[in-house]
Amino acid sequence: MVASLVRPGKPLVDIGTDHAYVPAFLVANGVIPSAIASDVKVGPLNNAKKTINENDLEDKIEAILSDGLIAIPREQTDFCIAGMGGELIASILETSPWVKQIGNHFVFQPQTHPEDLRRFLFDNGYEIIKEDVVKDKRHLYLAMEVEYTGNNTPYTEALTYVGKLPSSTSVYRNDYLEYVTKRLGVQFTATHKKETKALIEDIKSYIK
Repeated sequence: MVASLVRPGKPLVDIGTDHAYVPAFLVANGVIPSAIASDVKVGPLNNAKKTINENDLEDKIEAILSDGLIAIPREQTDFCIAGMGGELIASILETSPWVKQIGNHFVFQPQTHPEDLRRFLFDNGYEIIKEDVVKDKRHLYLAMEVEYTGNNTPYTEALTYVGKLPSSTSVYRNDYLEYVTKRLGVQFTATHKKETKALIEDIKSYIK
């Protein structure tokens, strides 16, 4: 799912690459010409180097030790950040404002709190183009394709929870939206806030 949202033909920077599976898959299959695989820790970066070496991709994928985007060359235009919390992804973007160039392309796969990431994107000139959902065993995973336009997006609180999912063709779209309402339902049970109940009803209106 993540690989399918990457822009073809452009070098990719994979932040928090771990085993470098995404860039290795994309380069080996000719979807992108080259990539940078980066991680903040030496252990995961060594895993990435092993994958790169095993697939004879040393001339096309460079492994870089980097805390987020700090050590990434600034001419890069395409980025993937997968497997982190939405708040952490937002923090990585916030601490590297140089990525805010018109037309820059991003793929995000937030493991938790995608609403926080969407809120940051809406407020900081990023446009969500597409969102998708897959299911692996019992777990649902969300990914989003994003482009920097420089234009902020007006939004409601409900939109931070649903994003582009209502237009997704994924068969798991409604499953994910129902998961979101259940999570908010737990909050409502604990707090009985009217705002939370109203938010749940707004999100349910997107479920067909």
